[in-house]
Amino acid sequence: MQKHVRHRIIELTKADDIVREEIIQPLWNDYGTLSRVFLQAGEHESVIVKHIKIPKQANHPRGFVSSISNDRKVRSYEVETHWYQHQNQLMPDGAPTPKCLDAFADGGELFLLLEDLGTRGFDQVLYSVSWLEITVVLSWLAQFHAQFLNDAGEGLWPCGTYWHLATRPEELAHIEGTRLHRFAALLDARLRCGGSPTLVHGDAKLANFLFTDKRTQVAAVDFQYVGRGAAMKDVAYFVGSCLDGSECERLESKLLGVYFDTLHRCLPNEVDAQALEKEWRSLYPVAWADFERFMWGWNPGHRKLTDYSDATTERAINVITNELMAAARDACLAAGRFIQENRNRPLEVKSKGFESKASDVVTEIDLKAQAIILDILEPTFKRYDLGLLAEEGEQDDSRLHKHAFWTIDPLDGTQCFIEGKPGYATSIALVSQSGQPILGVVYDPIDDVLYEAVTGRGVTLNGEPIEVAALSGTDSGKTKWFADSSLREHPSFEQLQKHFDIQFAGGAVMNCIQLLSHPNGVYIKHPKKTLGGCAIWDLAAVTLMLRECSGRAHTYEGKRLHLNRAESIFFGDVGLMLAGAEVETDTVLVPVEGII
Repeated sequence: MQKHVRHRIIELTKADDIVREEIIQPLWNDYGTLSRVFLQAGEHESVIVKHIKIPKQANHPRGFVSSISNDRKVRSYEVETHWYQHQNQLMPDGAPTPKCLDAFADGGELFLLLEDLGTRGFDQVLYSVSWLEITVVLSWLAQFHAQFLNDAGEGLWPCGTYWHLATRPEELAHIEGTRLHRFAALLDARLRCGGSPTLVHGDAKLANFLFTDKRTQVAAVDFQYVGRGAAMKDVAYFVGSCLDGSECERLESKLLGVYFDTLHRCLPNEVDAQALEKEWRSLYPVAWADFERFMWGWNPGHRKLTDYSDATTERAINVITNELMAAARDACLAAGRFIQENRNRPLEVKSKGFESKASDVVTEIDLKAQAIILDILEPTFKRYDLGLLAEEGEQDDSRLHKHAFWTIDPLDGTQCFIEGKPGYATSIALVSQSGQPILGVVYDPIDDVLYEAVTGRGVTLNGEPIEVAALSGTDSGKTKWFADSSLREHPSFEQLQKHFDIQFAGGAVMNCIQLLSHPNGVYIKHPKKTLGGCAIWDLAAVTLMLRECSGRAHTYEGKRLHLNRAESIFFGDVGLMLAGAEVETDTVLVPVEGII
């Protein structure tokens, strides 16, 4: 320790001298040291010095040595300093923490001078715990969370915990293609947008709690990742740090009972404690899943990845998908039934200014059906931080900034509806910012048929799974081309009929949905220079369903269909090739290219 730093410590503590220094441990990844400094005389027998020195070359044990990792670590020390200088002073007596005696920078290094909790009797670091010690920590967490309920967390992490999704892109990339990767952002959003947020410790593992010798009291240290968030993240992380999977499962109800008993006693009278508990309990499995997402990307062989954590993660994902699917299903059915109830009424038909008649027309039924859908989906926008892309009305750019967005086609095949013909449907899908559909619903109101799909979970028809294998070989002869009625007007229509069994099922959605039951079917759109063509809302749900049934959804040139292109919501410029499971797309396009 440099001479002027020693002098500052002596002066601040009113000591005569520093007797000795004892390194407690190096900071993570060699970012400095944590030391106990023993003093002669003065106001303190000893103090803790956290000396942060950013290394020129970090050597992360898992290989994460990018600027992202370094920036996160540097920011964590800034947050911790702010915490100790501000919010820490508001801690309740029942949740002790070390007092901050000083914080200063010197020569690019940071020093935190903290009270030595050992001088107050908090000197026991435990590596295994009994039920008594678990309850003591849960009580500490409950008092901490109650104290900072709805706190804005000024100067802290906007979303606390060291594994927060937005700060861990490298670990997320390591699990790309997995179910957990596909639902990571929804899990994160559910936690971020959950009711009654508080401050979370952010690293509430057993090692960051110091006990008295009788183990009846505990204090917490290490506030680098404190910030606003869901209280259950602290609870789940602590439980996982000191119990194995079987114990976590066996004691889950009892653990939460202890935590909420203390929380109820600490909450202000004006808080609806029962409603808060219901909301926070629902977030407990989500918090487990959120941490599991990080662990699979960081260290897939870690002991914290257990059968219990796997099962709890699945429970969380299933609850979220069931909730979102229920909203989409209810909205789709309500809109579709409204459409069908009004199929024979006189209609006022308006133009949207597109060249294609199928894309151009809109009626008051389209608009009212969309309003019905939005009313039912409305709670999910805030609860899951979702964007929106709907066919009717003005479109914003929320699809490009939110982690996921609803895309809605309230009445696909409007021209069929106007003419009183079959071929119209309602389609709703949830699409990730990366352009991958997460779930989708299509309702055919004429035949009262409902299709549903969740990524990785197949497709159902009126609640019954569609078995892909059962459809194999059901088509014979020429490839079926399900086409918009405008194909009849193409000058090469008769030539195309020689190569394809061309059928007209209505609008884009109803044409594409036929590919689920006709694995030798296609839906083709040649690229055009004019604005328009099929849009994201036409294709999102059916693309997911087709892929879940081993089909393909590509651009005309064979690139995987990206359902959130920044440059356009339409696909006329790139064309389309949607194909059933048995179609060889390159072979199918040969006669098309030779004719068109």
